[in-house]
Amino acid sequence: MGVKKKKEMQVAVLTICHQDLETLKSFADVEGKNLASLLLRCVQLTDGVSQIHYVKQIVPLLEKVDENGVCDPTIQSCLDILAGIYLSLSLKNPLKKVLASSLNSLPEFFLPEAVHRFTSRLQEELNTTDLYSYRKVIDNISSCMENFNLGRAGVNNLLKNVLHFLQKSLIEIVEENRKCAGNHIIQTQLMNDLLVGIRVSMMLVQKVQDFQGNLWKASSSPIWQNMCGLLSIFTKFLSDDDLLQTVQSTSGLAIILFIKTMFHPSEKIPHLISSVLLHSVDCTSVPEWFMSSCRSLCCGNVSGSAVLFLCQGTLAMLDWQNGSMGRSGEALLLDTAHVLFTLSSQIKEPTLEMFLSRIMASWTNSAIQVLESSSPSLRDSLNGNSSIVGRLLEYVYTHWEHPLDALRHQTKIMFKNLLQMHRLTVEGAVLVPDPFFVKLTESLLRLEWHIKGKYMCLGCLVECIGIEHILAIDETIPSQILEVMGDQSLVPYASDLLETMFKNHKSHLKSQTAESYWIDQWHETWVSPLLFILCEGNLDQKSYVIDYYLPKLLSYSPESLQYMVKILQTSIDAKTGQEQSFPSLGSCNSRGALGALMACLRIARAHGHLQSATDTWENLVSGARIKQGLIHQHCQVRIDTLGLLCESNRSTEIVSMEEMQWIQFFITYNLNSQSPGVRQQICSLLKKLFCRIQESSQVLYKLEQNKSKHEPEKELTKQHPSISLQQYKNFMSSICNSLFEALFPGSSYSTRFSALTILGSIAEVFHVPEGRIYTVYQLNHDIDVGRFQALMECFTSTFEDVKMLAFDLLMKLSKTAVHFQDSEKLQGLFQAALALSTSTKPYDCVTASYLLNFLIWQDALPSSLSAYLTQQVACGDGDRPATVVERNTLMVIKCLMENLEEEVYQAENSLLQAAASFPMYGRVHCITGALQKLPLNSLQLVSEWRPVVEKLLLMSYRLSTVVSPVIQSSSPEGLIPMDTDSESASRLQMILNEIQPRDTNDYFNQAKILKEHDSFDMKDLNASVVNIDISTEIKGKEVKTCDVTAQMVLVCCWRSMKEVALLLGTLCQLLPMQPVPESSDGLLTVEQVKEIGDYFKQHLLQSRHRGAFELAYTGFVKLTEVLNRCPNVSLQKLLEQWLWSVLEEIKCSDPSSKLCATRRSAGIPFYIQALLASEPKKGKMDLLKITMKELISLAGPTDDLQSTVPQVHALNILRALFRDTRLGENIIPYVADGAKAAILGFTSPVWAVRNSSTLLFSALITRIFGVKRAKDELSKTNRCGHSPVYHSREMAARALVPFVMIDHIPNTIRTLLATLPSCTDQCFRQNHIHGTLLQVFHLLQAYSDPKHRTNSDFQHELTDITVCTKAKLWLAKRQNPCLVTRAVYIDILFLLTCCLNKSVKDNQPVLESLGFWEEVRGIISGSELITGFPCAFKAPGLPQYLESLTRLTIAAVWAAAAKSGERERDVPISFSQLLESAFPEVRSLTLEALLEKFLSAASGLGEKGLPPLLCNMGEKFLLLAMKENHPECFCKILKILHCMDPGEWLPQTEHCVHLTPKEFLIWTMDVASNERSEIQSVALRLASKVISHHMQTCVENRELIAAELKQWVQLVILSCEDHLPTESRLAVVEVLTSTAPLFLTNPHPILELQDTLALWKCVLTLLQSEEQAVRDAATETVTTAMSQENTCQSTEFAFCQVDASIALALALAVLCDLLQQWNQLAPGLPILLGWLLGDSDDLVVCVESMHQVEEDYLFEKAEVNFWAETLIFVKYLCKHLFCLLSKSGWRLPSPEMLCHLQRMVSEQCRLLSQLFRELPPAAEFVKTVEFTRLRIQEERTLACLKLLAFLEGKEGEDTLVLSVWDSSAEARQLTLPRTEAAC
Repeated sequence: MGVKKKKEMQVAVLTICHQDLETLKSFADVEGKNLASLLLRCVQLTDGVSQIHYVKQIVPLLEKVDENGVCDPTIQSCLDILAGIYLSLSLKNPLKKVLASSLNSLPEFFLPEAVHRFTSRLQEELNTTDLYSYRKVIDNISSCMENFNLGRAGVNNLLKNVLHFLQKSLIEIVEENRKCAGNHIIQTQLMNDLLVGIRVSMMLVQKVQDFQGNLWKASSSPIWQNMCGLLSIFTKFLSDDDLLQTVQSTSGLAIILFIKTMFHPSEKIPHLISSVLLHSVDCTSVPEWFMSSCRSLCCGNVSGSAVLFLCQGTLAMLDWQNGSMGRSGEALLLDTAHVLFTLSSQIKEPTLEMFLSRIMASWTNSAIQVLESSSPSLRDSLNGNSSIVGRLLEYVYTHWEHPLDALRHQTKIMFKNLLQMHRLTVEGAVLVPDPFFVKLTESLLRLEWHIKGKYMCLGCLVECIGIEHILAIDETIPSQILEVMGDQSLVPYASDLLETMFKNHKSHLKSQTAESYWIDQWHETWVSPLLFILCEGNLDQKSYVIDYYLPKLLSYSPESLQYMVKILQTSIDAKTGQEQSFPSLGSCNSRGALGALMACLRIARAHGHLQSATDTWENLVSGARIKQGLIHQHCQVRIDTLGLLCESNRSTEIVSMEEMQWIQFFITYNLNSQSPGVRQQICSLLKKLFCRIQESSQVLYKLEQNKSKHEPEKELTKQHPSISLQQYKNFMSSICNSLFEALFPGSSYSTRFSALTILGSIAEVFHVPEGRIYTVYQLNHDIDVGRFQALMECFTSTFEDVKMLAFDLLMKLSKTAVHFQDSEKLQGLFQAALALSTSTKPYDCVTASYLLNFLIWQDALPSSLSAYLTQQVACGDGDRPATVVERNTLMVIKCLMENLEEEVYQAENSLLQAAASFPMYGRVHCITGALQKLPLNSLQLVSEWRPVVEKLLLMSYRLSTVVSPVIQSSSPEGLIPMDTDSESASRLQMILNEIQPRDTNDYFNQAKILKEHDSFDMKDLNASVVNIDISTEIKGKEVKTCDVTAQMVLVCCWRSMKEVALLLGTLCQLLPMQPVPESSDGLLTVEQVKEIGDYFKQHLLQSRHRGAFELAYTGFVKLTEVLNRCPNVSLQKLLEQWLWSVLEEIKCSDPSSKLCATRRSAGIPFYIQALLASEPKKGKMDLLKITMKELISLAGPTDDLQSTVPQVHALNILRALFRDTRLGENIIPYVADGAKAAILGFTSPVWAVRNSSTLLFSALITRIFGVKRAKDELSKTNRCGHSPVYHSREMAARALVPFVMIDHIPNTIRTLLATLPSCTDQCFRQNHIHGTLLQVFHLLQAYSDPKHRTNSDFQHELTDITVCTKAKLWLAKRQNPCLVTRAVYIDILFLLTCCLNKSVKDNQPVLESLGFWEEVRGIISGSELITGFPCAFKAPGLPQYLESLTRLTIAAVWAAAAKSGERERDVPISFSQLLESAFPEVRSLTLEALLEKFLSAASGLGEKGLPPLLCNMGEKFLLLAMKENHPECFCKILKILHCMDPGEWLPQTEHCVHLTPKEFLIWTMDVASNERSEIQSVALRLASKVISHHMQTCVENRELIAAELKQWVQLVILSCEDHLPTESRLAVVEVLTSTAPLFLTNPHPILELQDTLALWKCVLTLLQSEEQAVRDAATETVTTAMSQENTCQSTEFAFCQVDASIALALALAVLCDLLQQWNQLAPGLPILLGWLLGDSDDLVVCVESMHQVEEDYLFEKAEVNFWAETLIFVKYLCKHLFCLLSKSGWRLPSPEMLCHLQRMVSEQCRLLSQLFRELPPAAEFVKTVEFTRLRIQEERTLACLKLLAFLEGKEGEDTLVLSVWDSSAEARQLTLPRTEAAC
């Protein structure tokens, strides 16, 4: 059993001075029994914990001494030494408290002497003059007052001296703080000392007895004078803004405390403080001492912060209880409230806002104390209807969504206290009918649920008046709250409120009703809405309800679990029965009742509400349900089911055999999850399971060791421990087998990531630490050469996550590379790493870095590298591991540096050559990677490292110099002659001239045209060169030819700059610093750090390429963080110096400056961000204040248009700072000035200023309102309603909506309509009309939202709006010449029809009663839709007008049809006429409306089916289909035909469109073959439906369309190809699903076997699609196929929603079963073997890739598969074929067919063997793509050979059961001679 070790107590050893030590020695007795001997032994110990035991023996020893012992010099000296020991100990040392506790028990007769000795020692302490020792003395004074009698007596004796010391120390500390300005570390320490000094001063006044009397109050008393001096100091501190606000606030507390202590008479204290707070002190009526000490408070201008802190002191230091201050105290309380209200409107700084909220909450606490015994007048002033409570509620409402959690918490306290205050004012009255509570409740419930403060206030209200009264107002509140739990930001608030409510409700019900009744009512109120959400809610709702609400509910009411399970089980059973009738199981987004059940059980088990796993499986849920959950289509159901198995509230609960089997089943099908979140949860849950196994195995091991034969009744396991332990071992071994098998060639990123993460967890959980005797499993024991090689090959992944996981796992294994690799192989790995470090593909250098680090840490480097070390440093075999790693790292870095030095030298001659052949960033990346893995603070070979670091820095600067001209160019992306003509070279020359001043190598002196064979000279600008390439031989390497592109040069340069920046940042962060050059420790000197800072400054301020300066910023941040923590003052001040320098440079910048004024100021904002973000947040943030002051000044308007560059820089920097979340609330005070600068910048005539101002304004809006989450942008200001710009009017109308309260919308609409002109007006502007109409439309749209329709006034308000609309109806008619405004007005009419076209309580519809439809028919009759347009008529807004008019016309047609009994009567135009319109906009909208009706009827969702108006329209649509040439309309026609029953219209084709049904089918397939994707998809669906109709209705004529059937099959196959759009493949899936019973699973196949299998191959292909939507849809096909009557027994998952991963296996299982049913195994087997072997093209690709010339495509990664895994398909197919072939009763294929297959496979074996031999050493790293292709093809071939051998009887069952990708040498020697290459 795992027991946590108790944390060892750290106790510093006490010591004494030499003189005291000699004294003890002189007094110690020979026997060692006196006090001196005891103390001597104690101080000679070196362990503080042991010293505690000796200290505890002091008093028992003294208790044995009689009273005469007081005069004993030994005891006197010892007491003196003890006093010195106490004062020498630090405040936090446990010895100090132990000593004080012991001395508190001194015999009474020793006390006078002890006090004397302690007083004299304390006096010595008080005499200290060292300022940096003051803190120790102050701490001693503080500790003396804390439960230490001797200390308190000593302080009392020296009170005058103590007060004087405190006064002196505070003055000197403040002065020292001013002298140390800029040294953050020292200043922080001094501020802390100051704070402690003030607190100790207050402690003295509160605890010293002398202050209780009046003797010290004489003006001549030294104590009084010191008190006045301290009061004067506190007053100065209060107004000193250079001090921390915590110091100022504590000073405010001290001032009030001192006034309370010193002022006489005490009755006048409230009046005095009130006058100070209100700035109304009468200087003539206050004592002189008060005026001299607090003059600035009486006569000066007191700042708001000072007044605030005085309020805090008033509330905290005065006694408010029991009305002790009387009426004057009540007056002070009210005055304090008014002062706080005034300050709340003035204070803007975040920290002060936080103080204010705490103080206001403190005020409400004080008010409650006063109200408990207050006067009636105060009760009237503080009841719920008073102005003060109103102001407090207003504060709560305005701050309850403040971004600071702490401030929001204070508003909760305030609101809760306000309710308590009102209860106290109406004590004795009935609370519930109280008008204040009723009004408050109703106002809160009226608020929208997205307001977070609503939840907090309702929770407080529930606690105050009870939930039953709130439910009486609205019983749907639980459902309403659950509905909003789809919004993550609201979830914590909603769940907390629900918890408060259901707890309160249960308590109320239990007290009111009988047990059997109240629990049902409680379940109905709280559990039923929960279950509804779990089953029917959206995805986010379910997730958040499960995570937040469900655990709280079950924790409070565990008995509800049985109720929930019963309901959900019933729902699952009912749904299963339904699914048997309706195989379509819904979308993958539905968790259903099964998901809800698993979630409930998981939460219940994790929180201990289930007794054991056995109870769960036996009593609550079946094993079949568990398996269904583990492979459910919805990922969260799978996760919840896995969580149910893995999580337990007991870490030692035994894992049952069933659980282990289910976990193994889960891992088989869930490693390839595409969601990172799901993968993370899977790995986390499995780690919990492994921990359970490890913990429970320890318990089992102990049981086994004890050999207990009589186990107690409640034992953990029912079987013998050894059996359980063996099961554990077998299970873990099996899991690891599955995980290592998942690392097969071609496995996806997801699979590898999951497998490696889980393996890493196993290695971590089941490690063998020192002292542990037993562990149930060790991963090391299961590692062989094949698995080691599989882990090594993970380094070739293009994803760094996989490389990192593989590296970490290899590091956790005790077996090293030397166990599995010979020296030649290791040499090849090292050479491969060096080669990859110069690859032009960026991800290769990452592989190189991991390979090198692996060889370093495994001590597997070639022996030749030892030459890089000096003879004295060379190490032997006996070295410690840390030294070996350091030695290896040093050798590798030196080797890399040597190579890099040569490459930098060549790059200085030709940057193009470097970019094409040896980009240098890879070497630097490898150096950085090696350094990051090394503990650089504990290096052994410091003398060897120092020159390496120095050389590394110089080389970094040199490399940066080579690449910086490109990065600092104004156009770095194009700085290369990409074309070969002279014109391009001429243009390039201009760029080169521009950057000439900063260019340092000869390439950039002139533009050059590249020719072959290093011919870089510019001889003929007019020459035309076909290929720009270089052919270079470097250092004996092979000749490499590749195109040089701008991309290559740019990537070489910016990645080099990136790696240099990260290297320098890493060096600063990790290397120990040399404080002085002579120091032996440390590797970086101060000068080197300054040089690195200057380097970052230069490149951040001058780089133009974003990638370069963003990554330079990353490195620079590391440097600034180090400097801020550095004790060296000169380095600390560098940040401020750099900041001032760059600000001055910005001020003086102009168009000729080197600073980049374009590209949003490039790296300048990043540079300043790094300087400011690393500043300590708890300090004064002086750098931020300086910077913001300067930038706000520069960002303002300027009259000089020639000097706008500083303004642009300032605006861009401000934008970056406002976006920087690390600055937090410290940036908020500058928001107003920033907004002012941005808005004023809009008026600048300079585009750059306007652009930067716009970007700044956007950042400010985000900072103020948060990230925009709505799809529509509603935050723009409404200055623009009548703008001449169309889009401005549109945005203004949308922006108006949030500013109008929902109940004000009707009146606003009526007001806007009244401003519209009448038809008789002569002068009006259409822009104004349009803007107004848009506002009306959007307001009406918002008001018509369904959630507002429950309002009782809704119908009445809309009726009034309709009447107003009729008054301006001319705007919708021809009288209005503008089509745009006509269209908007018609849209408004249409919106009204949607809202009001329903009967109200058996009355006629509102629109009919108003004569509205009559007016609409008039508009339609007089419109151009009836009369037509003039020839070639064109006008602005015509399409918009036609669409609006058509929508209204369609509404009118439906309304007239409904009124006249589904007949077209009184309709100005029919659907047929609309469909014949010449305008596609009209036809499209009409078809859309009709399609909606047809879809509704087809799905069974329509109330009455298809309207009679649309019956018998098949002929019409057939005619339209033949002549429609508009793609969108044509597509909709085909969709309508697809929705209709083919039996209705297919017989009419010959009569109507002169095509027989067969010809129509051919025409449809032709459309599907030739048209674009959407039409092609619809045509395919239609053709499939026609095919199905033919097959089902014309059985005897099937042979007549056999050719068409084959054509259709080919069409389906072609539509599955990966290059086609997703829509096409989804259409194929739909077709296959709908035709599955007919063509895929028909017991009597209709198609030929080859065609049937081709369709099944389509299903399998679609299941392996990289797009999840396609896979999920294809899963539905499999579900349908395995749920038929003849297939439902093929698998155990019929009628279940399954995931695509298992659907592939299930599909193959069903197919093999069908082949047996059809008796077609023999003819089908060669086809299936062909699937297994793969297409012949696969091997052709392998051959071609082996022999083609390599071309570098810079950003093209290797073949990446995120889902499809060829060998998984091979594995499943092999498994099911073997199962099928193992059954009796089938006949072999013909011998000729078998021979053909054997020849084909043998030839493939021979070719593969040849290709393997052609690969270079370490091919898996240097030829990864080719190697992987060959390995996949090899495994496919191997699988075929085994199956063929089995068919011939040459191999038995055991051989075939081997893993398909078993790479053991024995298995592969049977087939392929190239064994070693594929290992």
